[in-house]
Amino acid sequence: MVIAEAVHRRLLVLVLAGSTLLTLRPVSAEPVVDRTSTVPGAAGRPKPTDTVSAADLRAIAGWMDEGRAALERNNPAGAIQIFTKILKYPENQYSAEAQEYLGLAHQKRGELGEARAEYEDYLRRYPNGEQSDRVRQRLAGVVTATGGPSAALRAPGELLVKGPVIGKFTPTRDTNWTLVGSASVFYIRDDAFTRTTDGSLVPNPNASTDDTAIHQNETLATLDMIATWNNDKTKGRIRFSGAEEHRFNSPTMTDETGIAALSVETLVKDWDLTAVAGRQTLNGDGVVARFDGLLLSWQRLPTVRIDLVGGSPQASRYDAPLKNDRYFYGTGVHFGPFFGGLETSLYAIEQRDRWLVDREAVGTDFRYIDLNKFAFGNIDYDVHFQALNAAVVSGSWTLTDKSTIYGGADYRRTPFLSTMNALLNSPFVSLYNLLAAQPQTNQQLQTLAINSTPIYKSAMVGFTHPISEKLEIGGDVTVVNLSQPIAQTGVSTALLATLPAGNEYYFSAQLIGSNLLKEGDQYIGALRFAQQPTLKEYVIDLNTRYPVSNNLLVSPRLRLGYTTGVGTDLKQYTVFPSFMVDYFLTQDLSFEAELGAQWTDATLAGVKTSDIEFLATIGVRYSFHAESGGGNAANDRRKLATPATTALCRYASRPDGGNGSNCMSPYAGNQAGNQ
Repeated sequence: MVIAEAVHRRLLVLVLAGSTLLTLRPVSAEPVVDRTSTVPGAAGRPKPTDTVSAADLRAIAGWMDEGRAALERNNPAGAIQIFTKILKYPENQYSAEAQEYLGLAHQKRGELGEARAEYEDYLRRYPNGEQSDRVRQRLAGVVTATGGPSAALRAPGELLVKGPVIGKFTPTRDTNWTLVGSASVFYIRDDAFTRTTDGSLVPNPNASTDDTAIHQNETLATLDMIATWNNDKTKGRIRFSGAEEHRFNSPTMTDETGIAALSVETLVKDWDLTAVAGRQTLNGDGVVARFDGLLLSWQRLPTVRIDLVGGSPQASRYDAPLKNDRYFYGTGVHFGPFFGGLETSLYAIEQRDRWLVDREAVGTDFRYIDLNKFAFGNIDYDVHFQALNAAVVSGSWTLTDKSTIYGGADYRRTPFLSTMNALLNSPFVSLYNLLAAQPQTNQQLQTLAINSTPIYKSAMVGFTHPISEKLEIGGDVTVVNLSQPIAQTGVSTALLATLPAGNEYYFSAQLIGSNLLKEGDQYIGALRFAQQPTLKEYVIDLNTRYPVSNNLLVSPRLRLGYTTGVGTDLKQYTVFPSFMVDYFLTQDLSFEAELGAQWTDATLAGVKTSDIEFLATIGVRYSFHAESGGGNAANDRRKLATPATTALCRYASRPDGGNGSNCMSPYAGNQAGNQ
């Protein structure tokens, strides 16, 4: 009966998805040439045979003004969002200009791969357009920066003679390839020296014990590559991200090699169908992590997309492909953008561990983006457990005086509710070992999983305000509650696992200065306070970035901390200085190093502990055909996001060292994906 019910449920999901596809599919099946852009991720642009209404034209005209203004205000990210939205509409008198400006916005942002793809696509569609010569000049600059040939530049005269009128697309069998990526090797060392003195000992109060520990002694090598192709029929992307950790003299830990991502993404233009196969990460459709599997997306209309997804979840990059018996399948329908920048989606997902239902949820996402506002929300309800899994909302609003108000509220089960959570506080490694030792009904197993899963709740509000062109102040307040301590398992996050149960309060105030002594410098001073159930913590953070030269960035940092116990006589003092350097040996090769030392003195119940910890990270990184290289960006590295820049964002509003959502390393995507 259970198997029949599961089969019936799967068939029902497939029938609903298939019915929706047939409903949206156009009556005419005649092949037409796709108007799809070469920019990765911009699938779903309409066919040139479609028409645009007069009302849409009026809206597009207004958006064009907004996009031009965004470029003038040096806001290329906002311009990209606007021009991409315009190009989702059928061909019209604004399409050529929007595509040129989209390429320019990518170029201004240092995303040369995307800019080149847009310019080349422009010249294929509008080879004798009014601005084709200017686009060729821009493409020539991009090609020179990336070091590759351009098919559109090899015979410009021929294109001008043989090209059709503006608005038409000239089919070509050429396939354009691009390759970007980086490789790095780092040595990481973390040594601690601890001295403990027990003042209660009599008659020798000075008796002490010393301890030395090596917390980390390893090399970390990473390789990240993205190859893209584009032609008349298909476009796609091949992504690889992997790492190898070699640990020296560790009796308990062995060397590990892992693959964070290995996937192939293909868009079949005539079908408006995108497929992504392999190891990938998806934050949507009810999927919140890495998995091995397949994602299918079909977008026949500019404002509707249907997803089918299935695979096996993977908790770590070191997991072997399809190593366990857990698998999931689901579907999602995405709508938008509407009203300028509103997008929303509905999804249903089921996950099983062999025959056991692990997760069975329905939910919705929404997001809104315009030039001054951003909002995101998610609601996830587990129909199997009949319990709310997550309800999250966050957003920001930039006012006319450039002040920004931001905040959010978060309710979620941590980790996400599933039958596997029954193992969180048990010695068993699988559900089958648990059931073999402690036979339980499905209801008992669900109750155990719910009772073992902590509930994490938080609310945060903050603001930033520019005092002048060079100074900015900011502050935020965060309240956190955890219903119970999180079990130390592989599925727990490193940050949340450090949180005790109960209420916590965090307060932060910051003063930020930029370009005070030299263009590209930055200084942040922060005062932070945290009250947790067992302690209070006071922190002063001083972070700087200074461009000594075009190729050399240094970033000194200092943290001073004082901690006192709640209900105990704990007293702790912390001093943590560090120094980070980022030196560009060549345009593509950089040397990166961070050296630091932390002194901690603590006294609790008459026992005094002195700890000195030395930390070092030293390595080199090579970027090939990097999108951030070349052009003005490469020639003025003081304005680039580099590892030295991330030293400014090492600490967020949390005094415990948790990373902030507003601080993102240029390599954060790779690092996050490599976990």
